[in-house]
Parts: sequence; C-alpha cells; structure tokens
Amino acid sequence: MKKDARYYFANLGADVMRCILASESQDNQRYESSLVRARKTLGAMRSTHRPEAYEEGLLLMRAMEYARVSGHTQKLKDNLNSLIAPYLKH
Repeated sequence: MKKDARYYFANLGADVMRCILASESQDNQRYESSLVRARKTLGAMRSTHRPEAYEEGLLLMRAMEYARVSGHTQKLKDNLNSLIAPYLKH
C-alpha cells in the first residue's frame, strides 16, 4: 500500500501531540525523540509530491514550537485534535 499525504499528515499530528505532551510533562528526552520522529514524518510527507501538505506540516511544526514556548499548548492540542480527526476516518 502506497502511503499518501493524508497518512503522513495524520501521523505528523500524532507526533506533534506526543511532543506537546512530553513538553507539558517536562520530559525533555521524550520531547526530543518525538521531535525527531515528527521531522522524519515531515520528510516522508515531502516524498508524496503534495507541496501544500508539506507546507501545512511545516506550519504545524512551527505552531507546536510557538505553543511550547508561549505556554499555549492546551489550545494547540484542542485545535490539533479537530484538525486531525477527519483524516482518521479514511
């Protein structure tokens, strides 16, 4: 089965959620390993030749970093759950 941009975007959402949860619990080791996984997923998304999906993935990664440093992780978690939910139905 060939993996498409939807597959990678949903996985990126899960990776970002793991990063957020690790950050909230101040588990730096788990945060870093989740961040590595998110970057790999983002790289794999690029191979789907859907530049708009890759760009959205980049924006999601930036939003995660902003939420982490600004202390707005709960808002991002809520928005991320809403964003990813439709991809999980396919």
